[in-house]
Amino acid sequence: MRNQTLFAALAFFLMAITGSLAGNPALAAMPAGQGEASMDELKDDADEDSVADTAKEEQGETEKDSVLRAARQVYLGQIRFDENAFDFGRIKRGEKLSHRFIFKNIGKGPLKVQGVHASCGCTAAEVNTDKEYAPQDSGAVDITFDTTDFNGSVVKTVTVMTNERQVPDRTLSIRAIVVSEFEVTPPLADFGQLLSQNGGTQQIFIKALPGQKFVIEKIRFNAEALQVSSSAKDGGYLLNIELKKNVTPGFLKETIHVKNNSKSLPELRLPVRATIRGNIEIEPRYLEFGAISPTDKSSRSVTVTGLQEFEIKNVRMDLNLNGAKIKDTSTLLKVNPVSTDKLKKLIALDLMNKTEKAGSVHGRLFIETTDPQQKEIPVDFYAFFR
Repeated sequence: MRNQTLFAALAFFLMAITGSLAGNPALAAMPAGQGEASMDELKDDADEDSVADTAKEEQGETEKDSVLRAARQVYLGQIRFDENAFDFGRIKRGEKLSHRFIFKNIGKGPLKVQGVHASCGCTAAEVNTDKEYAPQDSGAVDITFDTTDFNGSVVKTVTVMTNERQVPDRTLSIRAIVVSEFEVTPPLADFGQLLSQNGGTQQIFIKALPGQKFVIEKIRFNAEALQVSSSAKDGGYLLNIELKKNVTPGFLKETIHVKNNSKSLPELRLPVRATIRGNIEIEPRYLEFGAISPTDKSSRSVTVTGLQEFEIKNVRMDLNLNGAKIKDTSTLLKVNPVSTDKLKKLIALDLMNKTEKAGSVHGRLFIETTDPQQKEIPVDFYAFFR
């Protein structure tokens, strides 16, 4: 009888919240007086079981709580955006662009936006992940885009992750045609792969486009790794870039800052890239663990190869969840050395979602070795905790 009572209460509640109690065909076909008898029966059973209900309340869940929880499991929210894409048109390089995407919960239950993930670091997206949106509630995803390092047609995407069951992830996109006042050839100094003891040289030519004037005022760079000089040539500037010898092995990521007379882009950033080889190489240099559900894990592996014998002493990590540093990461990462070859090691990694919050995860693994030149090798990674 008690199970039948709970089932009847659940059915009555669900019909009420969906607006189908009045005019429901099943109720219309019900014999006269049956509905009243069911409600009286509920009342009698409630009186008879008051002691049991009190015990339940002490345990933290009443029958009403149980019905509400069941209703939440039946109905979830559904997100709908007013627009899924936005075109900024032609803009000057260096401008900071922003746009707000409005959404509404068109579902019958609560909607949670668990997080957002931009396709690159030049794009930022913000949304209130703490709020629970009731049916018909509205919200917004704010997107900003820095055009400083772009030229020509650009398209960027942002993934919005929700608690929906059927389509939990939605994609928003922005596009623009970025117009620069000057031409940079090539757009970056890419040294490719080289040995640490060799170093290397690259050149970049900067010239103003017709009707524009470009004047270099100052050049800033990391003097520990680079040496940069400029000279006038064909109405522009030729930059001579030297990568110094014996730079620490690994992936080199530097930037040359060219201060100039442009109003929209007063500081031109020129990327410098190189893969500097030492005694030990790691593949891959970046890991994507993807989306990880609560209490679940995602597995990846890293191959470490040496030119001479070496050992891996330890693997640790730094991790930021939604921009906040996680102090204790000991339960989140499991490291399993698979092979013990003298010149090649395979490390299996399990990243586990054992946090109480959902959101974007940015982190870095540090692989500690016995090599005197490469005592600790960093590997960046990304994940999303649902």
